[in-house]
Amino acid sequence: MNDREIVLARIRNAVLHKERHPGAYRAPDGPGGWDAFADRLTSVGGEPAGPYSPSAAGPALRLRATELADGGRIVAEASAAAEVGHGPWDVAPSGGLPHAFADVAVAIVRGEIACAENGAVAVCGADAPHRALAVLCRHLILVVDPKRVVTSFHDAFDGLPANALDHHHVTWISGPSKTADIEQSLVFGAHGPLTLDVFAIER
Repeated sequence: MNDREIVLARIRNAVLHKERHPGAYRAPDGPGGWDAFADRLTSVGGEPAGPYSPSAAGPALRLRATELADGGRIVAEASAAAEVGHGPWDVAPSGGLPHAFADVAVAIVRGEIACAENGAVAVCGADAPHRALAVLCRHLILVVDPKRVVTSFHDAFDGLPANALDHHHVTWISGPSKTADIEQSLVFGAHGPLTLDVFAIER
């Protein structure tokens, strides 16, 4: 019997200890609501704005998008454009190819639900069919309903629409793109947007 066979024999003869799975770990309750989310988002490098009423949201969003774009191209997903109205942005065309967004300075995307525990916003495929848009843009603006801010990540998953996964993906976004892989130097915008703004707009 060679070494390999000895090891495999020991594995086969080992006693299997069966224990019931303890179930999903539920984090202790923490602060919730928009203010708690805004604090967490700020701590990970994001920029909260609002809450705004629907009438006040449009002007504030237009001002911020124009400022970030600095003359560059602004593109909004159709679901976001439906919430914020007309502005200095193009609506992403249905079936647009990823390379069509390579020059986007600012993208505006609708978020489904936000989590105060980690400052993350869920973006569902139904609201963001162009997966490349939120990654290729230089600056990303998400719009969420402040009433759709929950305390924990478990609550956020539970709060997703029942058909959330029918549309290919759910993307969780918390803060701008950043990495410290090289020489422990924190770099923003290495793999995605340089900045992230989250606008709370009452629906």
